[in-house]
Amino acid sequence: MAAFNTNTAASTGVLGWVMVDYVKKRKFSVVGACEGAIAGLVGITPAAGSVTLALAAVIGFVTAVVCASLQDLNKWIRTDEGLEVFRLHGIGGMVGSFLTGIFATASISLLDGATVASGAIDGNGIQVGKQFAEITAISSYSFLVSCALLYGLKWIPGMHLRISEEAEMIGLDLDQFFDEQIGERDWNLLGTVRDGLSRPGILNAMNTPPSEQTDCLESETARKETKIGIGDAGIDKTTTASV
Repeated sequence: MAAFNTNTAASTGVLGWVMVDYVKKRKFSVVGACEGAIAGLVGITPAAGSVTLALAAVIGFVTAVVCASLQDLNKWIRTDEGLEVFRLHGIGGMVGSFLTGIFATASISLLDGATVASGAIDGNGIQVGKQFAEITAISSYSFLVSCALLYGLKWIPGMHLRISEEAEMIGLDLDQFFDEQIGERDWNLLGTVRDGLSRPGILNAMNTPPSEQTDCLESETARKETKIGIGDAGIDKTTTASV
C-alpha cells in the first residue's frame, strides 16, 4: 500500500505543480513537473502507510500546490539557497505531516497487523494538534542544530559557508573539479575568464544564447599566423590559428 500511495502522490504532485505554473505564467516546464513529483513524494512520506490511495493523491496534489505557490519564499526570508531545498523538503514535509493528522485512517495502518493510526477523518481530531506540535518541535530542533553545525564549520580553517565571487562566476565544476569533461569550447571560454581576461565580449558571450555566441566569441578571438615547416625541403605554409 505504501508503494502505491507513494507513486500516486508523486503523479498528482506533478499535476499540482504544473497547474500552478500554468495559472501564474500560462506555461509549464519539465523542471516544474519534476519539482512537483518531488513535492508529492515529500508530502506523502509521513502518510504512506496510513492513508487510502485516493487520499494519497490529495496529499500529493495539495503539497505540490503549496510548494509551487511559494516560489518567492527565499526572497521573503532573505535566504540564498539555489536548490530551494527548504521550499520543497521543508515546507513540503510540514504540509505532508499536517495532512497526515487529517487523513490518517486506522483501517489502512492496521494492514501491518500492529499499527493503529487514526486522524481527524476517523474522528480523532486531536491528532491534528499533535501533528502541529510535532512540526514545531522538529523544525525548531533542525534549525538550532543546523545553525550550530554551520557556524562551527565557519571557524574551521579552510572551510567556508560561501564560495568566492570568482568561483560563482566560473562555476563550481571548473573551480572544484578541474578535469571535468565539458566541451573544449566551454573550457576555452571559462579558462579565459579564470585567467582574468574579463573582456566585455567574452563576458557578454556567457549571457548570450548558444545560437548567438559564435559571433561574440569570434569578435574577441585573437588571430595569429603560424609558420609550419613541412618536410626536408623547408616549405613554409601559412595558416591562421585561433588563440
